Amino acid sequence: MSTYVIRAKCFGYNDEVFYVAGNRIANVFHDKTQAEQMYKQLEIEAARNFALYEVEALFNASQEKLKALDAFVFERCGKHIATGYEVREDTLPVELSDDDTFEFVQRAGMQSYQLISFEQVPVFYALWSVKQQEWYKTYDEFFTGLIYAASPEQLKDQLEFIFDEQGSSLEFTGALEDLSSTPVLFHALITSHPNISYNVKNQQIRIKNWDTDALYSINALLKNPLFEIRKISLDALQEIEAGLVQEFDEY
Repeated sequence: MSTYVIRAKCFGYNDEVFYVAGNRIANVFHDKTQAEQMYKQLEIEAARNFALYEVEALFNASQEKLKALDAFVFERCGKHIATGYEVREDTLPVELSDDDTFEFVQRAGMQSYQLISFEQVPVFYALWSVKQQEWYKTYDEFFTGLIYAASPEQLKDQLEFIFDEQGSSLEFTGALEDLSSTPVLFHALITSHPNISYNVKNQQIRIKNWDTDALYSINALLKNPLFEIRKISLDALQEIEAGLVQEFDEY
């Protein structure tokens, strides 16, 4: 039986735009039609309640993209939302239909939700701290959440918090054979990656420029990795998220 999971993006605000601080499970369905209808409804409601000039996807949009989005809205309802580089309307025009509002969300890349389908038992992947022996979490003024995704590869973009913990660069010290069980492969990775440097004299490896792809690759070859990617069931995930909501509310 297929399972359909809707994840809600939780937003923070930095005095300019709303940014994605994390995600929470919003709904779970076993009927595809119901899931798609709910997902569409949620996106439409969210889009109509967002101040357009504070949406990150529009705030950072090029003049060409804003022009195209404005032309789409004008074609569908006869209203303008932007001039040049600026969004000039608070919210989307009420004259814009549900279907056109949903299409605008997709064109603008301003989704507030994510619909994920599983053909078998739903499984997510989360980051486990080897040193602390606990799940990695993200903490924000507006949100506390688990760091997880629908696939291991999607977690690459969520490793920036490790640099936040360590500083602008990550360093590992030791002989290659002490750091990795596959020193030849380890050396090949280090020498081929532009943001990984190796000081032979000091036996020091450094990952520069907040390169999460480099960190992801190096971590897989370390004898003592910083993190592991572990499977986590939907039930376990919902239980953890419920606990984090309570923890955040109490704080």
